[in-house]
Amino acid sequence: MIKWCSYCQHFMHEAEPFGRYVISHGICEACIPGGREFGEAERRAADELAAFFHSLQETARGGTPDDRRRILAESRRLGIRPIDLMMGMLQPLLREIGELWAAGAVTVGCEHRFADLVGDLMTHFRAPSAAPAPGAPLDLLLLPARDNTHTLGLRMAEAYLASTGLTVLTLLRGIATPELIELVEFHQPRGVGFSVAMPDQVAQVAKVAEAMKHLRFPPRQVFLGGPAIRPDSLLPAPPPSLTVARDVRDLRDLPGLLQGAAR
Repeated sequence: MIKWCSYCQHFMHEAEPFGRYVISHGICEACIPGGREFGEAERRAADELAAFFHSLQETARGGTPDDRRRILAESRRLGIRPIDLMMGMLQPLLREIGELWAAGAVTVGCEHRFADLVGDLMTHFRAPSAAPAPGAPLDLLLLPARDNTHTLGLRMAEAYLASTGLTVLTLLRGIATPELIELVEFHQPRGVGFSVAMPDQVAQVAKVAEAMKHLRFPPRQVFLGGPAIRPDSLLPAPPPSLTVARDVRDLRDLPGLLQGAAR
């Protein structure tokens, strides 16, 4: 289930059962001190939010084209922040449509059309970032594991992390280990984050993590994120060379983990 706050209408987190893609309401920590009552205005806002999510879900499942401008206008009318739209609606629906395709319930064309729509929305939310200037401090280098071709999650991660004030360089394709080592050596990021779509891609990350240990200024932390390590996914025991890696099952935990690694 996808938990949203009934009062501020901000995305909170996903909760069990993870495979059930419906909006569920609660109260976030920021709204608890206010002691507000759940009245008619809050009920109406919650119903409108759930109806909007359902319309996006129908678009995804039906493979029907949709107007980006309509989605953006409706989300603004409802007071949904771009970050909440990305993380609390689009990301779960991408996962749901992928699961439906894997089960043969929708066509690959349907999946691609919705992915294209999300990609179009992402382009509106955040223009592709340029590489940091030489010598500029870099907090995080993000990239997919070499055989991972899914990039929408990385683009969402970049947008969210940049909104927290982190400097982020994102690669949308996996690169060979020597190239990656050279890039890490040049930028000296505080952390390196890999998006892992399948458990067997961990082996490539392990190889890179081992190589980075021998740099003069290795990253303080290596992070693993992506579909393969979501709370409802099982990852095999990491090899010994990945003892420095940290699983990130909720993207919002990453800034704090990176800050802790800097101490």
